[in-house]
Amino acid sequence: MKICHITTFWPTSRFGHTHYTENLMRGMREHLPEKHYILAAHPAAAANHEEYQCIPCFRVGSDYVDDIAAAAQSVGPDLAIIQHSPDLFGDDDRLPRLLARLARQGTHAVVNLHSVYRARMRSSYAPGRTAADLDRAIAARASLIYVHTERMKNDLLARGVPAAKVAVFPHGSKAMPAHDPAQSRSRLQVPTDAKVVLFFGHIWLGKGIDFLLTVFARVARDLPEAFLYVGGHTRSRMYSAYVGYLKTRCLLLGVGRRVRFFGGFVPEDMVPVVYSAADVVAMPYLQDYSSASGVVHQTAGLGKLMLCSRIAKFDEVTRSIDPALTVPDSDPAAWAATLLRLLSDQTWAAEMRGKIRAFAEATSWANVGRMHLDAYATLLAGSHPC
Repeated sequence: MKICHITTFWPTSRFGHTHYTENLMRGMREHLPEKHYILAAHPAAAANHEEYQCIPCFRVGSDYVDDIAAAAQSVGPDLAIIQHSPDLFGDDDRLPRLLARLARQGTHAVVNLHSVYRARMRSSYAPGRTAADLDRAIAARASLIYVHTERMKNDLLARGVPAAKVAVFPHGSKAMPAHDPAQSRSRLQVPTDAKVVLFFGHIWLGKGIDFLLTVFARVARDLPEAFLYVGGHTRSRMYSAYVGYLKTRCLLLGVGRRVRFFGGFVPEDMVPVVYSAADVVAMPYLQDYSSASGVVHQTAGLGKLMLCSRIAKFDEVTRSIDPALTVPDSDPAAWAATLLRLLSDQTWAAEMRGKIRAFAEATSWANVGRMHLDAYATLLAGSHPC
C-alpha cells in the first residue's frame, strides 16, 4: 500500500496538520512499516528518510491543483490522505478539482475533515456558496471522507453526504513525557505549591478565555493556592489587542498576580513542561460547529485532568471519558464548582484520571493507525469501509 499525505509539514506547524500527519504516519508504520510520501506546502523542507520522503510542491493560497497533481503523478500512490482545512486548501472549487484530478490519475483520495461547519455557513464554492455545498462536492469526488466523531458524521449525513463515504476515526493520543510538576512550575515562574489551571492553544475569541477568567476569579476566592496559566499565542496581530484586554481584565478581577501568560508560541520542547505544570487543563470553547480537539488528546496523553465546554467539539469527552468533565459554557457557577472539585477532591480526581488514561490508551496512535490501515485495505479492495 503506497500512501502519500497532502498537508503542511516541518518546519511549518501553523495549521496543526504537521503534528497530526507525523503522528498518524508513525501509528500506521507500527503495523505496516512502508515508506510514506508527503506532498507538502512550502516552506516545508525537502527530506528523504527511511520513514518518509517530503516533497514540497505547492503554496497555500495558490491554484495548487496542477502542482499537487504533478507531484502525485511522479510518486504514483495508491492512496492520498488530504488534511483539509479552509485556511490551507480554501473553501472554493480547488479541492474538488484536485480530487477529480487524482481520481483520473488512479489515486484514491481520502479527505480528513477536521471540522464540519454549520451547513448554511458561507463558502466560496459555487454553485450554492455554503459549507454544505462544498462538503457534498468533496464527497462526490473523494473515495472517502473521514471525521473524528459520530456527531461530525451525523452532521455530514444530514446535509446529504452518503453514509458509505464517511468513516469515523478518532483523533490519536500521543503519550508525552511527564516532567516533575514542581520543577515545571518553577521554569514557568509559577508557585511550586499552586493548584494550576492551564489553558493551552491558540488565543482567539472562540476559545472562551474571557469566560475562563470569570470562572477563575470565583475559584480563586475559595482556593487561595489556585493559579491560572495561559500557555498559547495568537495567530494574527488583530488578537494581540485581545491579549492586552485579557491581561487588563485579570487586574480588574483582582487575580492579576495569580494569572500568567506564556507570551508567545510554545516551542516543541516546552509543551510537555507546560502540561506537566498543570493540575487541570481547561477548554472553555464557544465554537458552534462539530470538530475534535487536539488539546483533549494531548491532555489525555499525559494523563492530566480536563474540563471542557459541553459543545459538539467535546462530544468524545462526554461519550468516551465522563460527562461530568463537560459543563455548559453559559454556566460559570457550574464551571467554578467543577474546577474546585477537580482541584480539591483527590478521590474523584483519581477516578477521572483513570478514565482519561483509559481513553488515551484506546485512542493511541498505534490503535488509530491500525483503524486507518484496515479501512484503506478494504477501500483498495473495492469495497466501502463504512
